[in-house]
Amino acid sequence: MATLGIAGAKIALVDKNGIVLTGTNGIFKFTDQAATDTSGIFDITVDNSYGVASLALTNLVGSTTDIAGNNKIVYKSAGKGSAQSVLTVNALPNEIKMAAVGMPSDGKGGFTITGKQDSNVRVAVLAESSEAFDETKPLYVGMFMGNASEASATLTSNSATESRTQDALTIAQLERGDDGFGKYYFSTASKFDEAAMLADVFKTATTGGSTTGGTTGQ
Repeated sequence: MATLGIAGAKIALVDKNGIVLTGTNGIFKFTDQAATDTSGIFDITVDNSYGVASLALTNLVGSTTDIAGNNKIVYKSAGKGSAQSVLTVNALPNEIKMAAVGMPSDGKGGFTITGKQDSNVRVAVLAESSEAFDETKPLYVGMFMGNASEASATLTSNSATESRTQDALTIAQLERGDDGFGKYYFSTASKFDEAAMLADVFKTATTGGSTTGGTTGQ
């Protein structure tokens, strides 16, 4: 899949069934927007985050084991990959990031470093790129759910140049039932439907596909 750049990304908190959580349960839970949020989807833009730097996907396919017979390799036994993604954002809003990685709030502007991943906090991500030689033809990667974390942080002094870091969320992907880890979506494919893609990645309990709706439990 040859690509050109990354044009943006969306992120949401989802429950164990991959249903988007909204309001005080969703990605805006630590913000003033929680009271009015009905979509549960945070659109990462240049205005609110200085944009998305990258999305890297690894371990999408498992390793194979040779099966021998009659002194020949007769079959490849294929294992399942432990898919992982790394979403790097130039400056994700702090409250959005804390919600995504599952750090609990003390209600006074502090977020506790517990030292343990909260397995009940899951995120869904949809990122947009384009065909490598035609940026008018978008393509997308949707990862249905996974546990996001940021295992380390480094603060470094400025010198002759500014020392600026980015927000990098490492997401250990989970399978959403029989849907797998996620999907590629190509705008050039016959019958591509952007609204259907959004509904596929960001499901809700009431419709099984709308990007708006109520909240569900974890």
